[in-house]
Amino acid sequence: MLGVRTESVTFRRSKRQGMAMGVTERYVRSDIPCALRGCCSCAMNAALERRAVPLLDGTQARILVPDSSAVSRFISLFEQAGELTNLVFCQTVLDALDRRGRTRTMRNVRRIAADPRRCAVVFANEVFAETREPGAGGAARDMRAVLRAARWYQHHVDAQRRDLQVVLLTTRKDYEALQTTGPDVQVWQLEDYVDAWHPELVEHYHSVEQATVDGDMDITTLTAAEHAQARLQACTQNSYTAHYSASDIAEGLRSGTLVRGKIRLRAGGGARGVAQGIIERTDAPDIVIGGRAALNRACTGDVVVVKLLGAGDKVQAGAGVDDAGDGSGDEDAEETLAVEQIDAGDETPMGAAEQPVQGVVVGVAERKWRPYVATLQADEAGGMRHLAVPVDASVPKIRIHYPDVRAIADSYFVVAIDGWPADSQYPQGHFVRALGPIGTLDAEIDTILVERQIAVSQSALGFSAASLREMPDDSAERPWTPSAHDLQGRRDLRDTLIFSIDPKGSQDIDDAVSMRRTGQGFELGVHIADVTQFVRPGSATDEAARERGTTVYLADRRFNMIPEVLSERVCSLRGSCDRLAVSVIWNMDADYNVTGTWFGRTVIRSACEMHYEQAQALLDGQRGVEGLDARMEGALATGVMELTRAMRVLRERRRQAGALELASTEVKFAFDRDTRAVAEVAPKQSLEIHRVIEEAMVFANAAVARRIYDAFPDAALLRRHRSPAPERFARLRQAAEARGFSVDCASNAELARSLHKLTEAAGDPSLAFLAKSMATLAMQEADYFATGECPDAHAFAHYGLALDHYTHFTSPIRRYADIVVHRQLLAALQESDGPNTASQAWVATTAARLNERNRQAKVAQRESTELFQSRYVAQLTQDGQHVVADGVVAEVRTNGLIVYVPRFGIRGPVHLRDASGGIRVPLSVLSGRARDMDAHIAGCSEFAVDARRLSVRLPIDVPAFHLGGSDLQFAVFDHVKVALRVLETRRRRPPVYLTLVSRASADVRAYRSSLAPLDRTFRASALSANRSAQEKDRGAEAGAEAMPSGGNGVSEVAAKRPGKKKPDYYAVLEKFSQLSLLETRCDPQAV
Repeated sequence: MLGVRTESVTFRRSKRQGMAMGVTERYVRSDIPCALRGCCSCAMNAALERRAVPLLDGTQARILVPDSSAVSRFISLFEQAGELTNLVFCQTVLDALDRRGRTRTMRNVRRIAADPRRCAVVFANEVFAETREPGAGGAARDMRAVLRAARWYQHHVDAQRRDLQVVLLTTRKDYEALQTTGPDVQVWQLEDYVDAWHPELVEHYHSVEQATVDGDMDITTLTAAEHAQARLQACTQNSYTAHYSASDIAEGLRSGTLVRGKIRLRAGGGARGVAQGIIERTDAPDIVIGGRAALNRACTGDVVVVKLLGAGDKVQAGAGVDDAGDGSGDEDAEETLAVEQIDAGDETPMGAAEQPVQGVVVGVAERKWRPYVATLQADEAGGMRHLAVPVDASVPKIRIHYPDVRAIADSYFVVAIDGWPADSQYPQGHFVRALGPIGTLDAEIDTILVERQIAVSQSALGFSAASLREMPDDSAERPWTPSAHDLQGRRDLRDTLIFSIDPKGSQDIDDAVSMRRTGQGFELGVHIADVTQFVRPGSATDEAARERGTTVYLADRRFNMIPEVLSERVCSLRGSCDRLAVSVIWNMDADYNVTGTWFGRTVIRSACEMHYEQAQALLDGQRGVEGLDARMEGALATGVMELTRAMRVLRERRRQAGALELASTEVKFAFDRDTRAVAEVAPKQSLEIHRVIEEAMVFANAAVARRIYDAFPDAALLRRHRSPAPERFARLRQAAEARGFSVDCASNAELARSLHKLTEAAGDPSLAFLAKSMATLAMQEADYFATGECPDAHAFAHYGLALDHYTHFTSPIRRYADIVVHRQLLAALQESDGPNTASQAWVATTAARLNERNRQAKVAQRESTELFQSRYVAQLTQDGQHVVADGVVAEVRTNGLIVYVPRFGIRGPVHLRDASGGIRVPLSVLSGRARDMDAHIAGCSEFAVDARRLSVRLPIDVPAFHLGGSDLQFAVFDHVKVALRVLETRRRRPPVYLTLVSRASADVRAYRSSLAPLDRTFRASALSANRSAQEKDRGAEAGAEAMPSGGNGVSEVAAKRPGKKKPDYYAVLEKFSQLSLLETRCDPQAV
C-alpha cells in the first residue's frame, strides 16, 4: 500500500563530469513483509514462499543485522563464510554503499541474498512506515536507521516466539552506547560475535581485517565530504588514466569509435619487459594492447572497452606505471626464465594471415576477477604489506596485508582482488586461505583445481549429505539389483551377448556394445548406463552434477560428477550384473546400411568387461587371452570381429564425407605402487579397437542427435564444430609445401583427403602426426548449443566428424550434457517428461555453462599431465644427468623452435635467442655432445625467420666453414635431439624446458658423408699449419675441458679469458669429430 512520497537529493563529483546532482523519489509503504518463514502476520510472506524467494529461517536462534561499517569492510567474510546465516541487509546499508560508489559490494550483498542456503534478505526499511528514520543520509543517521529496523524485527518476532534473538553487528568503537536497557536488540562488535559463536572464522576475520586496515573500506570512518576531498586530492602523477564514464562509453560504442571485447593477457609479458593483451575478433583483425599503461588495469577475462590507435598515437601514463619495474629486483631472474618457458606456446607464429591493430583500454565493462593461487614476494623491510605473485603469469602481482609472513612463505595460498585504484601500480587484495607447501603433490593439485575454478580444494569435491541420502542401497552384503518396478516398460536384453571395452582398470563403465547376425543382415546395439533413473531433475545430486558439468580426470586421480555408488557400482555396466540402460539398436542389411532404428530403455547383463588390449588381442586372432573366460572367448571374438568389420565400413563412409583423423598428444603414466612416484611416461598406444569403439559411439550420438532435434527443434542440446577460416591453415600449408606436399583446406573433405595422402606418402610417422596436430591447432573447439539459438540448420554441423547433427549421449556417468540428452530422448519417446526438457532458455544457459566447465576440465587435465611430466623428468635428472631424446620441429617462432618429443609427449620451446635478442646457439650443435649444450657459439649473426624455416649465420672462423659463411638451418618437421631438464622455481610449478643438442643422427650422417672429402683435406692442412698453436694452448685447453659447462674453447666463457681476444678454434680442432654435420652453401664435389 502506497503512502507518503519522499525525496532525497545527492551530489557526486567525478574527474570527467564534475559535480552532478541525483534525485531519488520514494513512496513510504505499510505492507513491507518481514520475510521470515512461518510468519503469519505478514500477508506477503506467503506470496514470497510461492515464488521460491529465499526467506529467513524461523527455526534458527538468531537473526543477524549488520550495519554499514560491518558490511562495507567485511563483505568478503559475509560472502565466503557460509556459517553466517539468517542475515538481514537493510536498505539503509545499500544506500550508503551506493553513495560511495561501492557497486561491487552491493552486488555481493545481493548475491548472498539470492542464495537460499544463506537465508538472507534485503529489508526495505527506508520505505517502510514503521522503520523509516527521518533525516538526511549520514553515518549517525544511518546507524539510527539500522538500529530502528533491528528493534522492529525483535518486537515483530517476539509476538510469535520469545527465543529468537535479533543481533546487530557493527565495527563501530562506540557500539556500547547503542545498547539499550532491558530485553531488546543485542549489539555486538563483529569480532566479538565471531569469537564467541564462530571460532572457526576467527582467522578469516583477522585476514580480512589486516587486508583492509589502511584503506577506506569502512565507509563510516569518513563523511561523504571528507571522502570526496580525499579522492580529489589523491596524487595522479603516478596514476593510470581514468576510465571513461558510462555515458562516454555508450556514445563511443554507438558511434563506432570504441570497441568492446573480452581481453586475454599474454602470460609472461614481464619476461620481455612489456605486458600485452589481445582481444580476438572473428570479423576483423585482432586488437593488441601493449604495455601496462595501455592495458589500464585490465585483467585476463575482463570485458573491456578499447579505443583503437592510429599510426602516430601514443599512450600517456604517469611515472608510476612501469612495464619493466615491478619492485622485485634481482630475485625474479629465475621466474623470468620460468615464465618465458611457460609463455613460449603463445608466441605469435610467423606467417600470420592478418596484422593486428593497436588499442588502449578506456574502460572495464565487466570485471572477471576470480580467486587466484599465489606465492609470496615478502616485503624486505619486514612489514605486513606484501606482493602476492599469482601462479598464472598473466595475472599481475597483487598487494596484500598479512601479519605473519613466515606462515605462508614457500607456500601456495589463495588471494582475492578487492579493487584496483588508478593511483596503484598493483591491484589491492586480501589473503583468503593457505593451500600447502610449494612442491607437495596435494598443494599442486589444489592449485590446479582453484586456478581452473573447479573447486576450492580436493576435499570440497565430496558430495553433500543430501545427495548421499538419495543414493540407492548397495553394499558387499546386499548388492543392488533392479526391482520389478525398475524393470517395468523396459526391453529385456539380458540374453543378448553384450560386452564393454574400456581402458584397463576402469570402474565407471557407461557404455557397452552388441553385434550379431540376423536373417536380414546384422543387429548393432549401443547400450548406455541409465543414469537418469537415479538422478532426478532438481534433486541434490542433479544440482551437484549440473554444477560440476563433467568428471575431472587428472593424471593420477579423478573427481566424479556423480557419487561413486552410482558411477562405479549401480550405474556402471559391470560384467555379469543386471543393469539399467538406454539403448540404440539398429537393423542393418549385409552392406551395413541402416534399415531400422529403435530407441528405448532396457535391462542388460554384460557378458564381459574387457579392456582395450584384450579386445585387440581377440581382433588379432589370439586365443587364451589373459583375463578372459575361456568359455566366452569364442563368442566374444566373433562379436568383436563382426563389430570391427561394421565400424570399418562406417568409418570409411565418414572419411569419404570429410571426417578428419586428427592427432592426440595424450600420454599414459605408470606409477610405483609403493611410493606413487611416476615410474614411466609414454604416449598412449593407438589400437584399431580404439577406433572401433569410437566409431560405435559416434554412430549412436549422431542417431540420438537427429531424434531429439526432430522432437525439440528449438531446444535440442546438440554439439557443433564450426568450420575454421581457411587462413588458419596457412602454417600447415607452408610447412607441407616445404616438404613437397600439397594441403587443400577448402573443406573438411579436401583437408581429410590431403592429410590421408600425406600420411601414406610421407614415410615418416612423426611428420604425419605433426601435420595432423597442426590441423587440430588451427580449428576451434567444439561446443554445446541449443538448436533454437541457430536459425540456420547448416550451423549445426560438426566439421571434424563430417556430420550434420551430433550430440553427446554415450557418457552420462561423466558428462552432464549426456544426462540432459537422455532426458530429451526419453521425453521424445514419451517415457518421461522432465522439467526444462523443452525450454530453449534453460538448455542454452546450461550449454554455455557446460562449455566453460568442460574447457576448464580439459585445461586441468593438461596441467596435471605437465605436472607429472615435470616430476618425472626431475626424477631422471636429479643426479645432474642429461636426458637426451629425439624430437621433431613442430613450429618455427621468432625466437627459436617449438619441438615435440614423442617419447615423453612433451611439446616445448627451444630458445635460440634470449629476451634481449642475443643469439644463443649451443656448442653441442657442432660437437654433438650433450655436455656442450650450456656453452654457446660466439659470433653468430643474421638470425632469419620465415614461416617455414629458421636460419643462423655461424661465425666465419669455425673451421668447417672457412671457405665461406654457412647457415645453420631448421625447418618444420626436421628431426633434432634435445635435452630435457626441469627449471626449479620458487613460485610456480617447475616447467620442463628443452635445450637443442644436435640434429638427428640421420641428418648428421647425410651431411657428414657428403662433406667427408672436404673435411679430410681441410683437417690435414689445418692441423699442419696450427701445430704450434695447439702446443701453446694445451694448458689452457685442459682447463677448458674441466669447465662445468663443458666448454671446449668455443663457449662465451672461454672467449672472455684474459689475454685472448677470441677463441682459437684450431687449437681444439681434433676434439670435433662431427664438424661437418652442418649444411654449407658450397658444393663439396666442386671443392
